[in-house]
Amino acid sequence: MQTSIPNVYVCGDLTGFSLLAHTAVREAEVAVHSILGKEDAMSYRAIPGVVYTNPEIAGVGETEESASAKGIDYKVIKLPMAYSGRFVAENEGVNGVCKVLLDEQERVIGAHVLGNPASEIITLAGTTIELGLTTTQWKKIVFPHPTVGEIFREAL
Repeated sequence: MQTSIPNVYVCGDLTGFSLLAHTAVREAEVAVHSILGKEDAMSYRAIPGVVYTNPEIAGVGETEESASAKGIDYKVIKLPMAYSGRFVAENEGVNGVCKVLLDEQERVIGAHVLGNPASEIITLAGTTIELGLTTTQWKKIVFPHPTVGEIFREAL
């Protein structure tokens, strides 16, 4: 977060990387850690984006278009949100979708959710991308039941 000027740091919109408040918060943490001499680095690999509508829309990581443009071989898994009993109970008459992109090593490289609470579910996907977890590793995690977030695990 340090600029070309010694001892001057920036975060948020000034960086030009991500114009989202949650990105600015993390950038500020990195800047403060740098000022204090603590080792830290900013990663832009898994910055989630959310549209707070009803239903919510959220995405993180690669899209099919960006993965193709980068020459990344991937596969897509789509699972209707109605697969989650809790989603059905809380969103009567509404459906949605959870879409996950996996690379050749079965690592999540992108995820996109349409349905409530997409803003909560996308955090699971972002964590998975940031940590580079494979589907095999992810499947070992125990989820509370019933939760709408289980949809991400079930998609894998």
